[in-house]
Amino acid sequence: MKKMIFKNSVAAAARSAAMETENHVKHGISSKSLMSRGNFLSMLSFCLLSVFVIFYGCDNDDNDENVLPPEEEEEMVTVSMKAVGELTYSEATLVRNNEGSAKPLWGIQVYIALDKEPEREFEYQEATKVAHGVFDDISKVTLTLNKNRKHSIEVTYMPNGQNEIHYYGPSNDYWEVPFNTIDWTNTPMNQVIYSPSDYIYGLGGGMNTPAGDENYRVRSVYNEMDRYYGFVAEYTPIEGGTIEIDMKRTVFGLTFVGAKVDGFTYDQIMITLNADHLMVDGRKLYTLNVDNSQSTSQLVIPFICILDVRKSALEPTYVETLKVSVGIENNRSMFFYGDVNIKRNTMHTYTFNMEPPSVANSSVKAIFSDGEMANETMELID
Repeated sequence: MKKMIFKNSVAAAARSAAMETENHVKHGISSKSLMSRGNFLSMLSFCLLSVFVIFYGCDNDDNDENVLPPEEEEEMVTVSMKAVGELTYSEATLVRNNEGSAKPLWGIQVYIALDKEPEREFEYQEATKVAHGVFDDISKVTLTLNKNRKHSIEVTYMPNGQNEIHYYGPSNDYWEVPFNTIDWTNTPMNQVIYSPSDYIYGLGGGMNTPAGDENYRVRSVYNEMDRYYGFVAEYTPIEGGTIEIDMKRTVFGLTFVGAKVDGFTYDQIMITLNADHLMVDGRKLYTLNVDNSQSTSQLVIPFICILDVRKSALEPTYVETLKVSVGIENNRSMFFYGDVNIKRNTMHTYTFNMEPPSVANSSVKAIFSDGEMANETMELID
């Protein structure tokens, strides 16, 4: 209630009635004649005026508090989702045979879109959180959204996610990275959870917690997991509409081919993928078993989840740098140590000769300069 309106109006009416009564008394009119000459009507008018002011003030106050500007009104509609684009295709060089045991996992996060470049991480991560959920089938997803707002939708899909990502259950019904929420709340399968604060935060990064790893702190990168990412920067819901998400495959493949050189024999080659320089747990060690009866031996790593999933999907020219060393057990950098550039959805093949680099024997000699100490005079300046 607007107390100022009520107080000022009543006070003014009271002063008016008091002044009228005082004037009548000053002119010698009795209270009885005063009543008979209209004081009753004046008092009745005052009462009606007071009641009107009270109700008018309350009504205005309610209107001010409950009526929102048109752009802030909520009018909810229901929409569905489907994936389009690369999700329907697969490249022969990157196909994994799951023998019918693959169990897909989808993670979905919805935000209110910001006005400025909502596709940038720091822009939309700070936006209002709307809804999230984990699903085994994207066709089961329906969202109830405010049709007067634009939304950003982020999606990660792992074709074999239920077998590859650690799951806490059944007492705790939630998944590990990249499908966990910021507050570690339960995310029952195929259920949309509407929340303005809690959200799934790992969908855009390449960090994963492999299945069976009960220590949630052990989250690593460059795991052999197939993965897709999609993002819609601005979507205005319409009743019965469908959100089309263009899913991009965010993995790469590596093939190392060792060419045999006469006079050098190795049983194993050690290959290390190292992301430790990026301040994450990312050292992966592989062994290439050498077949000395063949001219070449090769190691194929068909699926590696790229480190920056979001950028690799949204920036067509994105290239990621990976540090690689190739050697033997006692010298893992013997054949090669350095950076290689990788692109999403691409098999990269590197060939090296199984021959140690040529070396030269060198001795160490110390050289001294035996000159006398030089005198140096400095002038003190006040």
